[in-house]
This record gives sequence, structure tokens and C-alpha cells, in this order.
Amino acid sequence: MTDIESTENLWGYAKRLRFVRESIAAAFPDKAPSELRILDVGCGSAAQLGLPLAHHGYRLTGIDMHAPSIAKARELADGLSNARFVAGNVDGLDAEPFDVVILSEVLEHVREPESLLRSSLRHLRNDGLVIVTVPNGYGEFEWDSWFFRILGFEHLIEKYKMRQAAKKGARPIVSSTENKENRHVQFFTQRRLCQIFRSCGLTVVNEKASTFVSGPFAGHILPRFPGFIEWNARLADTLPMMLSSGWFFALRPLSEVKK
Repeated sequence: MTDIESTENLWGYAKRLRFVRESIAAAFPDKAPSELRILDVGCGSAAQLGLPLAHHGYRLTGIDMHAPSIAKARELADGLSNARFVAGNVDGLDAEPFDVVILSEVLEHVREPESLLRSSLRHLRNDGLVIVTVPNGYGEFEWDSWFFRILGFEHLIEKYKMRQAAKKGARPIVSSTENKENRHVQFFTQRRLCQIFRSCGLTVVNEKASTFVSGPFAGHILPRFPGFIEWNARLADTLPMMLSSGWFFALRPLSEVKK
């Protein structure tokens, strides 16, 4: 078990990794991780998802248009022979079809999310699995983050955290991307997402909420209470999906589901 999987955080990264692994195991029950090829589109630094999957034995290819993030991913891979990282556009990727295509926390950053999803699906095997994770466009994270920026807390808190970490000699958390300026431009509802999925010939076979709250205001106050992080992740499972901060989806091509 990796550190990411065993230690939950405010955004439900451990929960997300478990969801991805369980969805892959359900889709390919007779195959070992080493037999499965995964394409991680918009992988960023791969620190929170791609590399943990590679450490579990999956054959991972990560692609991202942000070259500094890919450079960081290669640094973190530290010689993993089953992980490679490509700087560029998914349309230009030259590779055999993949068993699994992942777009995690990516679609909300692009102007044409359906177009990116379609381009990614061209690299999927006919019987493959797609994993999509996105924030709830009208959930606590987006509202919390908006007020945090508007009131000017974002830069103040970042400077404070850096000074405190330097004083304590703490090891900083490795970010999931080096692209700090790439903000959200899409604010999804479940209905709109399902329309995009259907338009791309996909159907949902599994879905799960991430956490209840995950915005910066909540993050600077509530995690101080013992047990909050785990409670926050569990609570999202008991509430309607529309009340969670984010969503995880496992999807299959409609043609495969109908067989």
C-alpha cells in the first residue's frame, strides 16, 4: 500500500486511488496490473495518482501539455520502468490502444471538455475502461475557493505556509501539478456530465463522491479537529452526490455494455 492510499487528505486522494484500482479490478478481473496499460491524460506531476498506480504494477503512460509538470513526473518516477511521461497533446500521442484511459481533475480546466474526452477515447481499446474525476461545479470546493481568492487570502496563506515549513524543516507535500495558474473554466453539474458521456458513447458503470468539503477556508480550520479528514470522506458517501465537493466516474463504451 502506498502512502497516498493509506493516508487520506481533504480532497479524498486516497479514496480516489482506491476507486480507480477497484474499478480497474472489476473491469478486468482476470488480469494482473502488469498486464494492463493505462493512459493518464493531463497527468500533471503524477504524484497523487499516476505514480501510485505505477507502484502498484500498472504500465502507465502519462501525458500533459505542461512541460514543467512532466519534468517533475519524470523526476519523481525515479527509474520506474513501467512508467513513462510525454509532454504534448493527446492527439499527437503515438501508442498502441490502452486498456484504461484516465482524465482526473482535467476536464474542468479546458475550454472544450467534450473534445478532449473524444481525443482521449481514440486511444482506448474497444473493451476498455474510462475513469473521469471532476469537482462538483456548484459544490463547497468551488464556492469556498471563489471567496478565498476574492477576499485575497490565497497569496497570504501560501506565503505563511512556506515560512512555517521553512522554520520547521518540514517536507512539503508534492503537488499534483506544477501548473499553478491553470484555473477551472468549467463548472459541471451531474446532468451536463452525463450528457457529455452519452455524446461520447460512454455509460457510467460506477460512481462515487469524493469528500463533503475540500475548499481552502474549510481546509485551514476543520482538519485541526481529530478525525475530521476521515469523517469528511465517509460523510460524502452517505449524502446525495450533489452535496459532495467532487465526483469519480468509471465508464465503459456503450457498445461493450450492450453485449
